[in-house]
Amino acid sequence: MISIDLARARAELDRGIELGWHVGAQLYVSLRGETIADFAVGEARPGVEMTPTTLVEWGSATKPVTCAAAALLWQRGRFDLDDPVCRHIPEFAANGKAAVTVRHLLTHTGGLTDPVQDVMPWGEAVAAVCHAPLLEGWVPGTRCAYNSVAMWAVAELVARLSGQPFARFVRAEIFEPLGLFDSWIGMPVDVYRAYAEAKRVAAVPGVADSGTEAWVTWGRPTGGGHGPIGQLGRFYAALLERRLLSPPVIEAMTTRHLCGVYDERLRATVDRGLGFMLGSSYPGHSYGPHASRRAFGHGGRNWCEAFADPEYGLAAAVYWNGRVDGDTHTERQPALLAALYRDLGLA
Repeated sequence: MISIDLARARAELDRGIELGWHVGAQLYVSLRGETIADFAVGEARPGVEMTPTTLVEWGSATKPVTCAAAALLWQRGRFDLDDPVCRHIPEFAANGKAAVTVRHLLTHTGGLTDPVQDVMPWGEAVAAVCHAPLLEGWVPGTRCAYNSVAMWAVAELVARLSGQPFARFVRAEIFEPLGLFDSWIGMPVDVYRAYAEAKRVAAVPGVADSGTEAWVTWGRPTGGGHGPIGQLGRFYAALLERRLLSPPVIEAMTTRHLCGVYDERLRATVDRGLGFMLGSSYPGHSYGPHASRRAFGHGGRNWCEAFADPEYGLAAAVYWNGRVDGDTHTERQPALLAALYRDLGLA
């Protein structure tokens, strides 16, 4: 392990604990293929120490994993980006969605409405998404609005084209080959209970469902990823090192398919790749003031961020065990990432 003192980044995590923003945190950093840091501070639950192996909720930072699963099948020639989704999921065409393409799902330009508001079985959730109409007046591909529900259609596409349940495909094709053995989208109940007995599952203070069996075992592709944040960071390191997707595919996923487009949900201008946020005037989805224009990644629920910066060979992921309001997060996140770049000599 390269020895670099991350004193500024540690100080930012400690400052947040002192201010009551969070009760603990995890930070992972790798630089040019070498792990720089993988550490934790504070608590995972009251009286339970946060460690680098504590499993935490990734929230919407799960979405790039869902999209990478689809990209593996695109790489294998199983679909084209501009295929209508209903070519592979015929019932998806219901209620005016016949023109929605896979590209629209990946760029948040499909305009789907969201009928999945609570824990429900996979088949019921997919059926509800397929039956739901588009947002009123929406013409696919002409507008942009952060569209979390689109990941249900992406994941069902993966399931149908692979012939495997989505959760099994992600474990077999992404997590296990990369050695991310504590990472799951849809953790089996027996595995959850073993982790819980060992006090390895974090719970975000004040968030009722966080860390519960029903929530952690629900394999929602929109935000159901759980694992140590360091393992999500290693997912990004693998993308940088081209160990998961081929160079042409990862370049296509992280190039600007939308540039300076107004996102009607986030109320900010965004740059998007295919499943990745590439920089934004929306501070909750930025990578700090020193990140290069090539940085790509995704945040989750105002408590985690994971990204790669190819300009520097940097992969990083941070989890704060404390949900804060948007204004506080727009201070907490850029401050931590600015400190990290300074510690690494990249500012």
